[in-house]
Amino acid sequence: MFAYEAILHVHNPLSYRTNEYGNIVKTGSTLHNWALRFALNGIRGNPEKDHMENLKGQPIYATPAVPVDVEFEFQTFHPFPEAPQLLKDPGKHPPATRKSYQSKNIILQFKEAIRVGSTFRLAVVSTRELSHEIIVTYGGKQTLQQITLEPADEVTVVPNFTGEVSHPINPLDYAGNVKMKNTFLYNIPPSPLFEGNVIEPFPAILIKKGQNRYLVPSTW
Repeated sequence: MFAYEAILHVHNPLSYRTNEYGNIVKTGSTLHNWALRFALNGIRGNPEKDHMENLKGQPIYATPAVPVDVEFEFQTFHPFPEAPQLLKDPGKHPPATRKSYQSKNIILQFKEAIRVGSTFRLAVVSTRELSHEIIVTYGGKQTLQQITLEPADEVTVVPNFTGEVSHPINPLDYAGNVKMKNTFLYNIPPSPLFEGNVIEPFPAILIKKGQNRYLVPSTW
């Protein structure tokens, strides 16, 4: 097993739907690890399977990514691309289509995007050695982003881990029921992430890089 601390460098505006308020689509400042795992393994999910089924057995595991230096910008987009043309020349569209669009808010929406130059921190483990730099396709628009990796300082297999988790984890990635107290919830689709104190032991791998600590499953 090879373990790394990684930095995701945003080279193209990055957006994904975390929440939606009226005509504003929000992008969160913490990146869910399932999307990162799809990107690092270079796979597309089978829509007939859930995320865990699609990711099972893939050689690369990634933790959620937390912001290091992140800025946001707003972009405009139209939820119904045909609507501007409909407004210009409604006669070219059948009545049912006109009625459908007219029944919706034919207005521009605002999408929050992570600005180019932003960075995120995460841990990556792999069954094979990885290069220092990986280019991935990631985000709602599947844009190219860069991930750089540095080998971990220390890797410890812990058969019965308990204690503080200071970097968010995805409990669904771990065997059994993860029980924690004093938790902080990251309510991010498609499943919540947590920090806190593990009170019932489970097998895990502890990765250290400088002052940073990461927890990953013993198997994935």
